[in-house]
Amino acid sequence: MFLIVILVVVAIFGEIIHRLNPWKKPEPAYEDLVAQIKQADWYQELSQDAACKEILENDPHVLAYYSGTYEAQRLLTQEGFQLGLIDYVKKQAQAKTSAPSTR
Repeated sequence: MFLIVILVVVAIFGEIIHRLNPWKKPEPAYEDLVAQIKQADWYQELSQDAACKEILENDPHVLAYYSGTYEAQRLLTQEGFQLGLIDYVKKQAQAKTSAPSTR
C-alpha cells in the first residue's frame, strides 16, 4: 500500500514537471501552419489545376489532413503524408472531371 502511494505521488509530480517544463518549445499557431502548407511547392502546383483547387479547398477529407496543429506539422514535415494527400486530390479531381455532368 505504501509503495502504491509513493508511485502515485511520483506520477503526479512527474506530470506537473512535464506540464510546467520551461525548456519545452511552444507549438506554432495553427493559422501559421496552414499558411505554410498553402505556400508549399506541392500545394501551389496542385492548386494551379482548377479541379484540384476545388478539391483542396472544399473536400472534408483534405481538410482532415491538417485539422489540428499536430496534423498540420505532420503534413509539413513528412513526405509520405504529402504524397498521400497529393494522390487523393488527383484521384478525386480525375473522378470529378471524368464523371458525367448531372445538370
